Amino acid sequence: MRLPGPRAPRALASPALASPAPGPLPVVLFFRKVSGNLPMDEDRRERIRYYTFAAFVGVLLLLNWLGIVKTVFGVDTAIPITLLAGYKTFHNSISALMERRISADIALCIAVIAAFAVGQYLAAAEAMFIVLVGEGLESYAAGRTAAAIHRFVEQMPHRARLIRNGQEQEVDAASLVPGDLILVRAGERIPADGEIVTGFSAIDESSITGEPLPREKAAGDEVFSGALNGGGMLEVRVSRAGEDTTLARVVQLVREAQEKRAPVERLADRAARYFLPALLLAAALTFYFTRDWMRTVAVLIVACPCALILATPTAMVAAIGGLARRGILVRGASVMQLAAKVDTVVFDKTGTITEGRFEIVRIIALDGAENARAENARAENARAENARAENDLLAIAGAVERASDHPLARVIVDEAVHRGLTIPSAESAHVLPGRGIEAQIGGRSWRVGNAAFVTEDAAEPLRHLPDQIDAQADALGATTVWIAESNRIVGAILLRDRIREGVAACTSGLRALEIGRLVMLTGDRRRAAEAIAREAGIGEVEAGLLPEQKLAHVRQLASEGRSVGMVGDGINDAPALAAASVGIAVAGASAITAEAADVVYLPHSLESLPQLFSTSRRAVATAWQNIIMFAGLLNLTAVLLAANGTVGPIGAALTHQLSSFFVMMNSLRLLRVGGTGRTWNRLRAMTPRIDLGASAAWIAQRRRQLVKPALTTVFLLVALNGIYVIPPEEVGIIQRFGQKLVPYDGPGIHYKLPWPIDQLTRVQARRVRVVEIGFRTNTTTPDAEPAAYEWNVQHRSGRFQRRPEEALMLTGDQNMIELNATIHYDLARPDEFVFGQLDGEATVRAAAESSVQSVVTGTSLDEVLTTGRAAIEQRVKSELQARFDRYRSGIRVLSVRLEDVHPSLEVVDAFRDVSGAFEEKNRKINEAEGYRNEQVALARGNAKASLAEASGYSVERINRAEGDAGRFNQREAAFRTAPGPTETRLYLETIEQVLPGKKKLIVDSTKARRQLFLLEDSVEIGGAALNPVFSDTRKEP
Repeated sequence: MRLPGPRAPRALASPALASPAPGPLPVVLFFRKVSGNLPMDEDRRERIRYYTFAAFVGVLLLLNWLGIVKTVFGVDTAIPITLLAGYKTFHNSISALMERRISADIALCIAVIAAFAVGQYLAAAEAMFIVLVGEGLESYAAGRTAAAIHRFVEQMPHRARLIRNGQEQEVDAASLVPGDLILVRAGERIPADGEIVTGFSAIDESSITGEPLPREKAAGDEVFSGALNGGGMLEVRVSRAGEDTTLARVVQLVREAQEKRAPVERLADRAARYFLPALLLAAALTFYFTRDWMRTVAVLIVACPCALILATPTAMVAAIGGLARRGILVRGASVMQLAAKVDTVVFDKTGTITEGRFEIVRIIALDGAENARAENARAENARAENARAENDLLAIAGAVERASDHPLARVIVDEAVHRGLTIPSAESAHVLPGRGIEAQIGGRSWRVGNAAFVTEDAAEPLRHLPDQIDAQADALGATTVWIAESNRIVGAILLRDRIREGVAACTSGLRALEIGRLVMLTGDRRRAAEAIAREAGIGEVEAGLLPEQKLAHVRQLASEGRSVGMVGDGINDAPALAAASVGIAVAGASAITAEAADVVYLPHSLESLPQLFSTSRRAVATAWQNIIMFAGLLNLTAVLLAANGTVGPIGAALTHQLSSFFVMMNSLRLLRVGGTGRTWNRLRAMTPRIDLGASAAWIAQRRRQLVKPALTTVFLLVALNGIYVIPPEEVGIIQRFGQKLVPYDGPGIHYKLPWPIDQLTRVQARRVRVVEIGFRTNTTTPDAEPAAYEWNVQHRSGRFQRRPEEALMLTGDQNMIELNATIHYDLARPDEFVFGQLDGEATVRAAAESSVQSVVTGTSLDEVLTTGRAAIEQRVKSELQARFDRYRSGIRVLSVRLEDVHPSLEVVDAFRDVSGAFEEKNRKINEAEGYRNEQVALARGNAKASLAEASGYSVERINRAEGDAGRFNQREAAFRTAPGPTETRLYLETIEQVLPGKKKLIVDSTKARRQLFLLEDSVEIGGAALNPVFSDTRKEP
């Protein structure tokens, strides 16, 4: 089986590429499909096989990771998973080595081999599975290929009506040759290019030229293959047939333009050129300096390039997914990379800038409208004169155009009906193809058509009037339909292709992205195209172009070094779309145009188109962020940690997974693509109309081919409908023809037979359920109440609602209380709980209420309110479980909790008084005990202070006595040594103590009549002041 890879080239295959070399699935299928070697059904089968294979590998890996299927025959299942998932990676690595190329696959293979070497098999399998997922992501984004062009070719006429010798015969269109005469009936497509021999008809060539209006053609006019014959039988002389027709040349131009495109090389491969050598060098250096194989292996594992492989596809696919949510479908990553570089956008006009639907933009009523007003049966007097004249003119034009099925005629008639005008009936009408209609209304002759038709019999001055109004029409980009009465022009109606919504916002957004060069290419008239371009905000206009000329203009822009984005819808745009760097097909584009385009733009409004380019730039920037930051810097840091032994092999495996996770998270930011404010209803209104008749005919032609796929699809849907998943908190109960199957299905993936054989009932058996007795919790009300409540307000309002009919109970001593309780339970037998009762919660509540009342009735009030609550809870639980067992309800009681127990509100006041008395008693006791404790402490403090004071006084007296005794002893010793002086000193000290403050005179008679006067201050002797001195009283001998 071929496994898809991440590359998806954009080039269509040539015959030389009919048998490409083995490669990723999108590449192989793309070349083989276009070259005709692979049918479309086989393409789908290949993709289904790949997705099935990836899912199978993922399941095996999950089973190994969960430990459910860890080994088979003693071999770790991660080993065959790695080899199975990595087959294509190993093949590509070997091929790259043989071609002397370096890719990210080689680095991955080296890391996987290293993981095997150290026994990290699960890490190796995870790495390969990540690669598988990455390839699948980009394969899915790049999977839209060449199917549309084949479908378009199938819709082209394969048969032609050949006229030979006056006889009509049906032949293969491929057998026509120039010069053959063919017959084309109304509603058929023309099988070859040629020239009309006989007949008139409106030919719809919009798929070839892009011109929105069918062109009236008659004998001598040229017609193209693929054009639709609107009305009338034509005989056409074939001028070009087979591969030389206009349509065949358009298809060939598409192929040639696409073959010249080279696919954009993957960012991961470019980075891998430098990443792989650096990885090998780091591993070699680690082993050289450490001689540690475990460190070396850790380096190889941590540098596993999973993040590098996911860097580009995850960013691109996330961006593609975000754009797809906005209705912008991108073919693949290479398109995103090219769109990021676009600096010039080229628009087609018809069907792209405009909607391809005409509307009346102006009604010009001339002087002759008075006659038309007289013929109108409905004159609205309330309207202004100009409005009445316009309505009268529109009513006459509608009456004449009723005879035609021309698109402009239908617009005029529809507008008259929409305005509620009374459209008069025409007595007769004659349609002149390519000119107009002439009709008789009320005996008057009216003409509606082109200027040449309505003025061919007009007076000479009126012949110049159309030129003046045509100038107004050119200024508006409109087409003029003239109305004349009796060879007199009475007015004109200007119709214009409606401008697509959001065009101005689109061009403004593109300029904001610095895409300054905007060009419009069209096959329409220059004046009309310039008017549309001015309104759309496009500066450059090229008009009157054929498909080849549009292609030449796009190639000219590309030759100037510009990256061109082409926006178109018709087959005539297909070559230019294919030649542009990025081709964008808007909603309603033909199949071949969508095939040539890289982007299909579904929104009706073009306002979101700039998001394609802005998101592409973000995607490329994000891819480089992933490569540089997570696959580069993060891996480099991890390599350094692994090299120094900080991270071992197991940690290395976890680290490389973490880098891949960061890559994914960074890329997922691209899913957010800015909106335009458009509603879903508006998107639904853009859905194209479905031709039920054509669809029924298509189904009838292919009913045999559709029966088998339809039956297979129904069978698969029925079979796959039996797969279901049980989450961890649930169990699944299977009823087969009403009979329960045991055991239950636990968490995991299971399968059941389709209905009506098996019926699944899911039960949350592990969920703890709660039943409230006496109150209800209102979960919708904020919990603004405190946890505890006063008796007279509890459960009355707010989050908790009171249920007195459940809460009121009598205790054993005949006191009324209100009791609130909660019962927690789960399911021991889920089948008995589900099928054994109508309402399990009601059963639990009734049984719980009865059990609580039974226990409380045998318990006193004091026990209920105080110490007996735990015993009550245990008794209620035991009794309640016994009830449930008797009921066979399958319920297991987990706990019973008395949330709140209080007297009934009727006796609350009495309970309040008793409670208040108890509180007062306790308060008094507490105050007395506090005073006692205070006084005792104070007395003890005073006693301790007195004892300390007495002790200090005693010490002081003792010290003083000891000091006096010491001094006395000293004096005694001194006296004994020198009694005289000591006695004199003692005498003087005594005198000083006896006569303190007195003046004293000491006379020493023993010292040679010398006197010593000890005076405190100056003393007066004999009236004269004397200072204390020594005087000599000795007499002369």
